[in-house]
Amino acid sequence: MSSTICLSNLLKDTDCDICIISEHKLKERSLHYLSTIEKGYNCISKADALPIGYNAYHGKGGIAILYKTSLQFSVNEISDINSSRIAGIELKNQSYGSLFIFGAYLPSDDSIENYKSELSILDSLYAYYSVYGNCIIAGDLNASCLHKDRSISNIYKSKELLNFVSRHHLLYAGGKIQSKGPKYTYVTKQTMLDYILCNEIIYRKLRYYEILDEGAISSTSDHLPVVIEFETDSTPHRVINSSDKLPAWHKVTDAQINQYQKLLSDPVEILIDKMNSYSFADIDTIYDDFVSTLHNAANIAIPKCGFNPLTKPYWNADVKRAHDNERSMRKLWVLDGQPRGMHFDSYRIYKRAKSEFRRVQASG
Repeated sequence: MSSTICLSNLLKDTDCDICIISEHKLKERSLHYLSTIEKGYNCISKADALPIGYNAYHGKGGIAILYKTSLQFSVNEISDINSSRIAGIELKNQSYGSLFIFGAYLPSDDSIENYKSELSILDSLYAYYSVYGNCIIAGDLNASCLHKDRSISNIYKSKELLNFVSRHHLLYAGGKIQSKGPKYTYVTKQTMLDYILCNEIIYRKLRYYEILDEGAISSTSDHLPVVIEFETDSTPHRVINSSDKLPAWHKVTDAQINQYQKLLSDPVEILIDKMNSYSFADIDTIYDDFVSTLHNAANIAIPKCGFNPLTKPYWNADVKRAHDNERSMRKLWVLDGQPRGMHFDSYRIYKRAKSEFRRVQASG
């Protein structure tokens, strides 16, 4: 995943609550890596199935949703999604109700049948879950809703996407949603392929929708990040002290695990009895009690450790040199007025440095 450093910085700079990652290119065995990118985030993710005989060090495609652990919502993965290109979570609390967020990386090949098949799954998910709460769909949809892009994008896929957003009355950037920044997200063709789709209710709570300009962050991707902010009717975060100690699961002993299990045994049994007798409306209370029980047992039995934000598993001397060079070349490009086109020396050198940074980070 070549944009790890960029993503880590972006999460910190934007104080992002929920992040959708399209095409992370991780293999199944490496998906845990996404949870190490930045402190304070959990992740659900999927990897594309790879053909027999595929020997590249990276995978293909992939979708992930990162969310802050401090969110004052119960967060549950939507597990009944029969696609490796779509992931979903439900955020729920008593005052707000449910919000469903789907991340998608739709097919980029020219097969309209592949595209229609995946879009059909997304269509069914939206039709079902929108009955129970507001839904947001975000990611690389690999088609454009905009008339300006028709001549340089797949018109058949774009027609299917437009039918989908029209059928569900979804709003998008370039339509009713006015966005700040470039009017495209795919740099190579300057087309709008990446969207955050929402209904009228979410739109009325939207504070801003911004597409970050090329060079605004040190990214190795040819797609531009999209950032939105919208209001909720409740406080979204628990307050966490930055000096808090975290469970050191890598240091735990068998004896400590046994103690942890014993501490959980009776309280969990009581909670299960309560769950069987409580009404559905009390499920959030059960959830809060269960989380508190887990925390209390861990505080007693499990050793603690701090977090060093400067220690990243993907960082080494070669990556640092390539990153410093890429940043230096970007500064020269900015000072030159941010010209575009390989016939401009500053742009060409910046692009080469960016490509080298991507290569070094991926091989590291």
